[in-house]
Amino acid sequence: MNQTSRSLLWIVSIAMLPVFCACQEESISREDEGKDQVPGDYPTNGPVKAEIIYEGEIPRLYRNGQPYFVKGAAYNNFIDLVPAYGGNSIRTYGVNEDTQAVLDSALENKLTVCLGIWVNRETDGFDYNNEQEVVKQKERIRQEVLQFKDHPAVMIWGIGNEVDSRYTNYKVWNFIGEVSDMIHELDTNHLTTTVLAGADPTDIVEIAQRAPSLDILSVNTYNAISLAQGKIAGAGWTKPYMITEWGPNGTWGNVPTTPWGGIYELTSTEKAQVYTDVYSQHIAANINKGCIGSYTFLWGYQTHGAVATWYGLFTTKKKPLAAAQSMYYSWKGGYPANRAPRIESSESLTLNGKTDVDDIVLKVGDENYASIKAVDLEGDQLTYEWQIVREGLVIYRDQRFEGSLPGLEGLFTSSDQKSVTFNMPGEGEYRLYAFVHDSHENVAFAAIPFKVEK
Repeated sequence: MNQTSRSLLWIVSIAMLPVFCACQEESISREDEGKDQVPGDYPTNGPVKAEIIYEGEIPRLYRNGQPYFVKGAAYNNFIDLVPAYGGNSIRTYGVNEDTQAVLDSALENKLTVCLGIWVNRETDGFDYNNEQEVVKQKERIRQEVLQFKDHPAVMIWGIGNEVDSRYTNYKVWNFIGEVSDMIHELDTNHLTTTVLAGADPTDIVEIAQRAPSLDILSVNTYNAISLAQGKIAGAGWTKPYMITEWGPNGTWGNVPTTPWGGIYELTSTEKAQVYTDVYSQHIAANINKGCIGSYTFLWGYQTHGAVATWYGLFTTKKKPLAAAQSMYYSWKGGYPANRAPRIESSESLTLNGKTDVDDIVLKVGDENYASIKAVDLEGDQLTYEWQIVREGLVIYRDQRFEGSLPGLEGLFTSSDQKSVTFNMPGEGEYRLYAFVHDSHENVAFAAIPFKVEK
């Protein structure tokens, strides 16, 4: 697949709705969104009331009596940076030993929390026909709600994450409905939602019938985010909804690959444009169509996945990528004073004079030459960092390493120039990274998947 074809595939998959319509609506949406800020007197004691109030047929989220549009982060790391970039909320996925500390940190940073309640999934082996296990799970959830319901940072209970993933038993929605009922009995101050993997209208209809007390519908969507609002409305859902994960197209979706399965990756500059466009066209533009906010994915950095850097708005060293600055723009209405360096396209990174779409195969022991082109809008001095990792890299908790990734050591003759040489001692599938740093702690990167043979 050539560069032009690949670019067209990315564009079509993230922008299926007419841009001019989104732009027309955005002027209205931005005006409404600007009203939805955390009040200066952020409550710090006791539970804080969250509710849905309708303006005609349009649902609005209110917290502490004030309109509240969720400018949220799917939380992984660096919670203190969320308000600095204009965010007001984080999302978690389940209760664990860190939950109290996360809630306290959110409170300290004047953030709200969509507190995840883990619901066992059929795809992981849970049987919703096993009444004994269902009762046991419900009691565990009851205890979790009682433990945290009065914390000032809690705003929404997220009952389950993607329980619809490869499932067949609709009883899970009855269970979630019962949990929502129970939460409303135990906690009259906060709202309930459940999170779907996509916006399948059949699932939405079942949820409306089997879990009618849910206050909000939540959807994780990437490749098909342009279709989400229409599917939700088309299924007859009239309550508010949130997009609880979103970002560049998922590696599991229709993304271009090499013949051996290496996934082509957008540069950090290209990803940032995706975040800007998606927020404008499919989140802010739908404020008057039921959307009460979103949680961008991923706040912090990835630790695993098909490609370790696919999501993540910061490096492992807490340095912002351009995608983080896109959220700053989306949430605050303007960019920070100093922008991340720019790597305009994957063609800016070459390996032996070739780009990623040339499906590069190297030979063990041969000398190879790589080069990167980057610019800085403010003219800052740029420095360079090169890394090679095995495909499918996993970053372990508390793992210590010096660079932006735990790359393979001893491969480069030098690793701090815009051009470098290296040789590969063994066969396998790898990814070459060029990280570009400016003098204000901002970072850009590009990557090439490659294969090594004898």
